Amino acid sequence: MTLFARERREQHLDTVFADPAAISDALGPVTVPDDVAAWLGRLHALVGVPFGYLVPDEQMLPPESIRFFCLDDNWVRALLDGAFSVGRNLTTEATGASANLDRATFDTVADQARDAAPRRLRAAATDPTPAKAWTGFLLRSSVVADYPGLGVNVYPKGGSPDDGTPVLLPLRRLDRLGPLADTLLCLVAGEAYRVDVHEAPELLHYGIDSYELDAVASTPAAHKRLHTFTRDAAGAVKLGCTVDVDVGMVFRSRSPRVLKLTELATALATANGTGGALDSAQMGFAMTEGVGMVSFELGDGGTR
Repeated sequence: MTLFARERREQHLDTVFADPAAISDALGPVTVPDDVAAWLGRLHALVGVPFGYLVPDEQMLPPESIRFFCLDDNWVRALLDGAFSVGRNLTTEATGASANLDRATFDTVADQARDAAPRRLRAAATDPTPAKAWTGFLLRSSVVADYPGLGVNVYPKGGSPDDGTPVLLPLRRLDRLGPLADTLLCLVAGEAYRVDVHEAPELLHYGIDSYELDAVASTPAAHKRLHTFTRDAAGAVKLGCTVDVDVGMVFRSRSPRVLKLTELATALATANGTGGALDSAQMGFAMTEGVGMVSFELGDGGTR
């Protein structure tokens, strides 16, 4: 009698677990524990994936090169499926209860893993629809090792700065692969069209465009390219042409590499046509030098 009851229970369970759709309806909304979702999310962002799995041959990423990629969703699903196999009841039956349970829950769990993937929060960045691919690049260069604070801005097609209203794609990962490594991995949610790689923002500084010291006379020859501007009563700034300003006379005679800022402000105001001297905000606008930046555009005809 006991054997008969056990067989009936087994038959009943086999019937219940025979249809993934029926399992999904019976389970209802599936919520993955936060710690498990975070672990799967890190996998989705390739955290902990051996580098040899991403670049199996060094010739695919030689020194001083950059390679752009699209993250294959099928590959990611296989990666997550491998993580699920830790707690799976292995069976040779493709339609077994364990396999059907995985089919019923995998899509929901994969979506939660995608949402739980780490991200670098930026106010201007918004997540695209889940259906959009994740893209990125690998940069192998001495620049990565020499400038550890490199920043990256990634824009979709139609949302680059040249289009008027920039739209930043969310950065899901931007890591140098080791403390002394020369390789940078960037992964964004969405399809990248333009990628700007720039020096760290803290490298913004005051600067002039040319300087040469006369060794005999100890007098410098220096120039500053000034982007002229006007400001209306409401404070709106309108840019004009660029003029070359001779600033050699505003250095201290005893310290020919030290500027006299008051005289520099007067010289720049005269060249700008505003008269007097520039205030602190105008001085910052005129003298601040931007950081170095390289842009890549992923058009239909290849990378530019």
